Amino acid sequence: MSFYISVVSMILYYVVQFSVVVFTVYKFKSINGWHIEEISFLYAFILLAQGTNTLLFGPLIRFDELIRKGEWDYLLIRPFNPFGALLCMKFDPSAIAQFFIGIVFFIYSVASIGIGFSFLNILMYLQIWIGGSLILASIRIFVASIAFFAVSIESLVHFFVYSSKEFIMYPINIYKSPVPFLLTFILPLAFINYYPVHIFLEKDILYSGIFKYFSLPVGMIFIGASALFFRYGMKKYHSTGT
Repeated sequence: MSFYISVVSMILYYVVQFSVVVFTVYKFKSINGWHIEEISFLYAFILLAQGTNTLLFGPLIRFDELIRKGEWDYLLIRPFNPFGALLCMKFDPSAIAQFFIGIVFFIYSVASIGIGFSFLNILMYLQIWIGGSLILASIRIFVASIAFFAVSIESLVHFFVYSSKEFIMYPINIYKSPVPFLLTFILPLAFINYYPVHIFLEKDILYSGIFKYFSLPVGMIFIGASALFFRYGMKKYHSTGT
């Protein structure tokens, strides 16, 4: 019963969250030329990437607790990779809700915009999904790695893992500088949805048109960098003694 309540609660949460966007768009007809179907397209890729990360990297959210309680030490002395053991510690049922809502929004937006499901389009959808998932995973790993040095990272998790994604629920060209710059070159969340959806949408794009093909490369670069940072943190780790 707890499992079903968790899933239904998360579905309602994302429906209510996007309802705010819907009310805003219908109030002004469009947001900087973006209509509700196109914004739904953006939202679908956020949820699909989020669902992948919740499923595969969920335990990283409370990694600082393992550090404080000394539970990370238990993983270090076991005869297998401690990072892999960490990822297998917990299953978060909210991943099901994120996948379900993400697929619903994706099918709705693709059908409404009239993009279709050709073989080439399916390949593009997959590489955007994978690229976005890698970007979110790299952020989770990087933030979790800070726990090796700071011990408590709750505020960082709240901002970088959760709150920061609020910015990309809308096309980033509605924001004043330096927000688009930050979401492109510092915290590359815009490569999860804003840039790659321009492969299918004929709209003006910020900075460079080639950015629409960079979702997967950016994801691969950042996941590699975050993995190196995590390994560096492991080498500098000292037990809390608890």
